Amino acid sequence: MVRVYLASLGSPTNLSVTISGNYSLSTGTSLTSGETLSIALNSSNGSITVNRGGIATNMGNYVALRRHSATGTNGVLISQARKPGNPYPGDVAFRAVQQSSGYKLYVIVNIYIEDYLYGVLPYEMGSGAHAEALKAQAVAARTYTVRMMSNRSGNLYDVVDTTGDQVYNGTPSGNSACVSAVDATKGIVLKNGGAYTATYYSASNGGQTESILNAWGTSGLSYLSVKDDPFDLANTDSVVRKATIYANAQTNGSS
Repeated sequence: MVRVYLASLGSPTNLSVTISGNYSLSTGTSLTSGETLSIALNSSNGSITVNRGGIATNMGNYVALRRHSATGTNGVLISQARKPGNPYPGDVAFRAVQQSSGYKLYVIVNIYIEDYLYGVLPYEMGSGAHAEALKAQAVAARTYTVRMMSNRSGNLYDVVDTTGDQVYNGTPSGNSACVSAVDATKGIVLKNGGAYTATYYSASNGGQTESILNAWGTSGLSYLSVKDDPFDLANTDSVVRKATIYANAQTNGSS
């Protein structure tokens, strides 16, 4: 299970969530598939209120939606999400965390890693990519995820749903190619020695990769060094810009 913080929601104080499938509240109350709940945060004292059918209940500073079936359509839709039509197929926790000024609501999805990847590949690469490229992306994304799960095991979450880690918008429809790539590589990760490989990736590197030492000032990794990348330059979707750098680093001397 991977814990995904929905950082893309920002700092919400009101959320509208719709149940799709077999769920209950963390209090044990069963929920009806198709019903919509309103979840509100009091940012002053951290109390979370769940409004169900016009009845508001104070849940303290934590409440969760528990999924009871991993088959069929079982997920939670969030109206304020970037893709409100995409379900989040897992347990969804709402936790009020005290900040320097009041409380902030953290929405964290607990989801099986392979299900999580079904929603990563469509937005990090796209279902139209070549099957082998999607498989490579699946392995890279899976490795990145388990590495973060190891590094952040003591934290509130493992990854965020933005480019801060990997883009995740729930599970979209029409992602069969991505599902096939994830399934074909199920459980496969990359390691260097006994450690998970740092599988950083981007849409474009400008024709040359950067070393982790130069980028982040860390101790560095031998396999993350400065290297030319002819494949990026050959990518027809890459944006190419040209500039002239003069000897005086300012002008061409004519003005």
